[in-house]
Amino acid sequence: MIVTIVPQPDKGMSFADVIVGSFSITAIAIVVAGVLGVMLAYVLIRWHRRHPPENDHLPSISPFIAGPTHSSSKIR
Repeated sequence: MIVTIVPQPDKGMSFADVIVGSFSITAIAIVVAGVLGVMLAYVLIRWHRRHPPENDHLPSISPFIAGPTHSSSKIR
């Protein structure tokens, strides 16, 4: 029979180690989310510049303002 001496176990992780570890994981997640957000914003801005919408504003719904969408403009 071979007997080996096992070293004394250490205290393990303390409460402070757990808190510091959770802050570092949270910081990494925040940085990754920020980078992904900037990338998505860049892609959406480039897409909007290459494919501009046909009409940026909504037509007027006022009956007092004559426009091409109102029947009152046909009377003139």
